[in-house]
Amino acid sequence: MNILQISIQAPGYNSGGTLGILQFSYALTRNNNVTYVGPKIENKEIESWFNQTMYMSRKLTTFEKIQSIIHMHFDKYYVLWNKIDINFNDYDVIYIDFTRWDYVVKRIKKSGYKGKIIIRAHNVEKDYLYVEYKSEKSLKSYINYLFAAFREKYMVNMADTILAITPEDKNRLIELYNLDKEKIVVCPVGVNSSACRKKKSFNKYKKLNCLITGSLWFGPNASGALWVLKEVMPIVSDICELTIAGANPNEDIKNACKKTNTKLIPSPESMQPYFDVADMVLVPIFDGGGMKVKVAEAMSYNLPVVLTTHGNIGYKIIDYKTGFIADKPEDFASRIRYYWNMSVEKKEEFLDTEWKLYKDNYSLEAICNVVNKLLKN
Repeated sequence: MNILQISIQAPGYNSGGTLGILQFSYALTRNNNVTYVGPKIENKEIESWFNQTMYMSRKLTTFEKIQSIIHMHFDKYYVLWNKIDINFNDYDVIYIDFTRWDYVVKRIKKSGYKGKIIIRAHNVEKDYLYVEYKSEKSLKSYINYLFAAFREKYMVNMADTILAITPEDKNRLIELYNLDKEKIVVCPVGVNSSACRKKKSFNKYKKLNCLITGSLWFGPNASGALWVLKEVMPIVSDICELTIAGANPNEDIKNACKKTNTKLIPSPESMQPYFDVADMVLVPIFDGGGMKVKVAEAMSYNLPVVLTTHGNIGYKIIDYKTGFIADKPEDFASRIRYYWNMSVEKKEEFLDTEWKLYKDNYSLEAICNVVNKLLKN
């Protein structure tokens, strides 16, 4: 099958968004001829998955920048997309990441394309961009939020199939845009291969190395990290040490880490070294849309996860069975201490159960199964 994959962000391993794109790049390219259109793919292995790549990576001229802003688009892809020469009818399926770039679908529809259009909603953009505006309070974020519903409504109505990450996102899209529920397929986040499980060794007398990851300029991630630093760590500092690794930490996080001697890794090139040495991952998220990729990523390293109820959206984690769920500081801390106190045998049993949940639902192999069924229908 010939497939055109279009994305305004390249697949990769360095953030939740790029991992979300990578999972479908992997699944689509296993048994199909796939052409990629989007920003340059820096990872050569990922680039080799595609039969052809068309990159939108050059800088805009001053005139092109003005042209983009006049049309209320604050990224260079509005101009670059319309300059790429594509015969859309060469493809059986066109797969598009994100539901905010309506100009992509407008050009496809204008061409008279007769094939199938699949769009993946990484979030409900209207809600996501509202959270972003509340965090940034900039004119750019406000305009993006104002146009979000209009652009998203057009895209989801023009698609043949929409992939939602969570049942909650599916219901929200139906509520906002009056969509047929049969048009939306729930497909969760999937990361890494379940063929390479990393089993941990345990030292009862060593402090747990707890890890928090995420874009640390973004409201929910930043406020969650501060919550752990101020409310949770004082309760469990005798049994665990904390590492925070993520993009562009704000000044509040920098200052809090200095005061508490917490290890802060700003904008790491790769998260793998920090997952490799971690004993536990903390996901203190209380707000925001979509599904938290960092949870699946932690499970792929077979690390226990302590998360909030909000962080568990889209997952099937059961408290004390396949993870730990808590929303109050003392409860969050008690779950950390509970795991630390478990015997080696109980920890191994716990992680075996977590691994099965990950393998069956959130691994790349699980996503391939969903994609294969989708393409056959």
